[in-house]
Amino acid sequence: MNDPKTIGEILTDYFLNSQEPFAVAFRNHFAASNQETNSCTACPANPTSPLTDRLEDWLDNQDVMQILHISPRTLQTLRSNGILPFSRIGNKLYYRRSDISRILNNHYTMVKIKYYGGKK
Repeated sequence: MNDPKTIGEILTDYFLNSQEPFAVAFRNHFAASNQETNSCTACPANPTSPLTDRLEDWLDNQDVMQILHISPRTLQTLRSNGILPFSRIGNKLYYRRSDISRILNNHYTMVKIKYYGGKK
């Protein structure tokens, strides 16, 4: 039985192999920007390309809900209020790992429990 693919592997496969207009435009954009150096870093022949590294940093809804221990409605509220940026491909939403870390760091609060153990 095959192991399930990671989000990075799914997105890499989509952007490098799909014939959908969005994926083709994506490849053309990176191919045009790399013509000066005569090397295509987003080509499937180059498995260590920067594109592959960057796609590993994206998480889907399920991953974010598990990491943050939140419900789908809470995640929707974070998106709606503009707290958590996201990208949409088709009907699937993706979030940057760095945005999740930023939210956790910005909302971190150290709370000391007074009178722990019932002693005053």
